[in-house]
Amino acid sequence: MDKDLLKEQLIEYGMELGFGLIRVTTSETLDMWKCQVKIRREEDPDSAYLWNNITYDPKEIMPVGKSIVVAVWPHIPYKANFPNGIGRFSAYYKEYPRGRQAAGKLGQFLEQAGYQVVVHPNLPAKEIAYRAGIGYFGKNALIHTQEHGSWISLHYILTDAPLTPDESMDRISDCGDCNLCMKACPTGAIEKEGQVTPSKCIRHYMLSSDFVPVDIREKMGNRMLGCDICQMVCPFNKKSMLEARLPSTKEMELFNIEQILKEWSTGLKNRMNNMGQLIGNNYARAQKVLSMAVILAGNSKDQSYMPYLIALLEHPHPPIRGHSAWAIGKIRAEGFKDVLRKALAQEKDVQVREEIFRA
Repeated sequence: MDKDLLKEQLIEYGMELGFGLIRVTTSETLDMWKCQVKIRREEDPDSAYLWNNITYDPKEIMPVGKSIVVAVWPHIPYKANFPNGIGRFSAYYKEYPRGRQAAGKLGQFLEQAGYQVVVHPNLPAKEIAYRAGIGYFGKNALIHTQEHGSWISLHYILTDAPLTPDESMDRISDCGDCNLCMKACPTGAIEKEGQVTPSKCIRHYMLSSDFVPVDIREKMGNRMLGCDICQMVCPFNKKSMLEARLPSTKEMELFNIEQILKEWSTGLKNRMNNMGQLIGNNYARAQKVLSMAVILAGNSKDQSYMPYLIALLEHPHPPIRGHSAWAIGKIRAEGFKDVLRKALAQEKDVQVREEIFRA
């Protein structure tokens, strides 16, 4: 089949699947990432492990690869004002699995045409998108498109199909003097134009199974999964922000803080199954979700959470015990010091003891 006709049919099918934009780039080495990964590892050693599995040479994944198809899955963001008692989550995590499934179908289209494909190979998605002409980098390091801003997820397919590549963007960024995202970041994670320090980013710690630094906990507010602050203030996202809405009541109830704290003794299995169908099973892990719910309870300073937090001082996972002590210290209900002294007398884990003592 003629390569331009194949590309035309691929784009037409992709649009039917729900993609908002599809572009193609070559399978040449991704030199920008090759340079950036060295800088990132040196400047933020705590997050260096994040880049271990990402390669800058597509040929290492598919030696006969010729093209990389990049598909944009747009979504409408959620409003910031979630109801009290509900952990905020970003629309991205609901939409990404849908985009990933559509990318699989797009890959099958190429396979049926007789070509090899690797859907979502371990390549730097944003550089691929930039090189394919999808959009510019924002100062928050996210790719934004003219039509959808940065309210998108990126999906890509490495293939041996000889598709005609599109032109890259004419410059790295079109942000000019605007630095609203840098000013709005609550932890100062956006330190340079286009350079986000993961170890300072709220999102980096969300749904972590480890201890979350105290200064990060306090900046999380009621955010359980996703931050979005830097996107909400971005002028390129103004149009989509006018269309922002809240999730359905049924979806929000899955993130009900009190119910999550209350159900931990049963393993949260049913809730995690339902949550997994919404945001993906990688995120819907009982221990991680519970840990986040504890932090959000502490930030709320709502005394009604105290009975659950006291019970969680006996949870088998040390970070949950430590976060619970911190949350109790934040809420400061009557008799909280006696509760913590009792927990301290029984606690053997060094880091949890430090949390209790500080609380």
